[in-house]
Amino acid sequence: MAKKKHFDSVLPNEISRRDFVNGTLVGFGAALLGPSLPAMASSKKTAGIFSDPWTGLGGVGDYGTSNGNVASVRVAAHLIRDGLTPQLMEQVEDTGEEYDMVIIGGGFSGIGAAYQFHNKYGNSKKCLIIENHPVFGGEAKQNEFEVDGYTLYGPQGSNDFGIPDKDDKGLIADIYRATGLPFEFKFVKQDSQKTKIKAPLENYYGVFWDEERFDTGYFLGSEAKNPWVVNPRKDKLARLPWPDDVKADLNRAFEDLEDKYQGDNFDHWLDGMSYKDLLEKVYHYSPKVAEYFDPIIAISMGGVGCDVYSAYAAKRLEMPCTRARYIYDDTIDEQELGVFSYPGGNTGSFRHIVKYLIPESISGGKNFEDILYNPINFDALDRPSNPISIRLNSTAIDISHEGPADSAKYVNISYHQKGVVRRIKAKTVVSAIGGWVARHIMKDLPPSMSKAYQEFHHSPILVVNIALRNWRFLDKLGISSARWFEGFGNFFSMRRPMDTGEKNQPFDPDKPTVLTFYVPFNKPGHPIAAQGAMGRTELFSKSYRDYETEIVEQMTTMFAAYGFDAQRDIAGIVLNRWGHAYISPQPGFHFGTDGNPAPKEIIRKGYGRIQFGHSELDGYMSHTNALTEGSRAAVAAMQLL
Repeated sequence: MAKKKHFDSVLPNEISRRDFVNGTLVGFGAALLGPSLPAMASSKKTAGIFSDPWTGLGGVGDYGTSNGNVASVRVAAHLIRDGLTPQLMEQVEDTGEEYDMVIIGGGFSGIGAAYQFHNKYGNSKKCLIIENHPVFGGEAKQNEFEVDGYTLYGPQGSNDFGIPDKDDKGLIADIYRATGLPFEFKFVKQDSQKTKIKAPLENYYGVFWDEERFDTGYFLGSEAKNPWVVNPRKDKLARLPWPDDVKADLNRAFEDLEDKYQGDNFDHWLDGMSYKDLLEKVYHYSPKVAEYFDPIIAISMGGVGCDVYSAYAAKRLEMPCTRARYIYDDTIDEQELGVFSYPGGNTGSFRHIVKYLIPESISGGKNFEDILYNPINFDALDRPSNPISIRLNSTAIDISHEGPADSAKYVNISYHQKGVVRRIKAKTVVSAIGGWVARHIMKDLPPSMSKAYQEFHHSPILVVNIALRNWRFLDKLGISSARWFEGFGNFFSMRRPMDTGEKNQPFDPDKPTVLTFYVPFNKPGHPIAAQGAMGRTELFSKSYRDYETEIVEQMTTMFAAYGFDAQRDIAGIVLNRWGHAYISPQPGFHFGTDGNPAPKEIIRKGYGRIQFGHSELDGYMSHTNALTEGSRAAVAAMQLL
């Protein structure tokens, strides 16, 4: 390891003053029992710097106060989990508000439900979305930086996307047509005089899936004879100092030419075992192969190790031995590959839907650039005149039917906002939040559903956006993506930016960019529930400064030899902690075990006037699955209206 520097000697405090000057100092944020805590300051313009040492810097712009699970949201969730909310219900303010539908959760699942509600009722009925974060979007939010005259964006979580066919009759294509989302995208042209490195158009395919297409480096540790091996797949891993049998097994997995199963119900067969068992017991790979894939599974929607992850779930990630592996084809260009990223991740899609449902929610017109970049009009989100409203900073704590669920006419929803618990009522409710919260706040949840929710396991992720003044060190090394096997993190992939007009991010080694680290906390060798719990403990246990120190030390270790200097080159770091980022499907999650129904199918049935629609019910937490599940739940709920 390179000699460690003290944090203050690497990233001086003036960075926060210099590069987050548009921010507003705010307090810790109001938790559920928050009268004793300082309340969060509000700003209609930019608000971005948190004084809280755990949350850390949030960046600039509208999303600056909502980077991941901020401290107030974390505290609130833990109060609910620990059963400490009854005291809040002793003094409930009944607002007298009544809605046809209340949606719990303002992420893609919630907005998908609202979209379906709007399609059916237009302006004739009323719907309210309750969201506990300061900004809508769930994990589809962005971090913003102002660096050397450029506005830079990075995803907080939800990121890459594919484009539906224009003529498709399904939900996603319908959303594109209705909201004005483009069916074609352009990307900043590469100037070969400035850089020759090949970079993907999103954050993932440069590591593993289409690695041969782009310039990817493996960092083998500072003590290795050759610390970096660039494009190791180009010569079938020959330059890697790994045992020959391990390299042979990995190459066999990459080529994925074998099929060991000849029976029927292939998907059910896969779901009956872990991915590690598929690799080792069926295909007889070295245990080192599962070790290689562990962080790939974890980073790409699994969150846990191969040892507890359903092999069918691995199929949905296009992993080897599942009949789904994507094989590099040099006759297909990167546009045809069809996987892209907005500058701020799937925030771009979400803002289009919000603008469609609440036209004044984002200032300016309906063109692509306006929707992508203009300020949020927070005052417009929750007006009494709105057919659809979004109520932010509101944490639902108690939801139950008025009387028996099977005969009730209304559902009572109590939520905490600004130190007060308020009650509203709705004819129908869509729970568009994860089961880790829903099962605690649905007070009349049937025992069968409560039991089913015990089979839902979730894992955390840390998304780190690092604003750089330049990336000459990557150009010198000749990589756009990296993977490493020791220290903090595992991957990053720099993108060739989307062409969005006047606010294009540059693709020039001498100009600023944002690197995004997706950091998993998988713990192979432990039971699935323990892996998630241990990961969350690790994620939440460190301060912002602790993480900054680790990030700086890791980048210095890997890149100092190529000219990287943290004090000079890093303009800002924003952390986005997501405690339950991914559903982690164990064997049997998708199709059930021993003749019993899959737990997700039990939850999908809903009860009384409450329906559940969240991407976890698909077993794969993508934004399109979230939209689909939210839409499905809304359709079921609207049958009662």
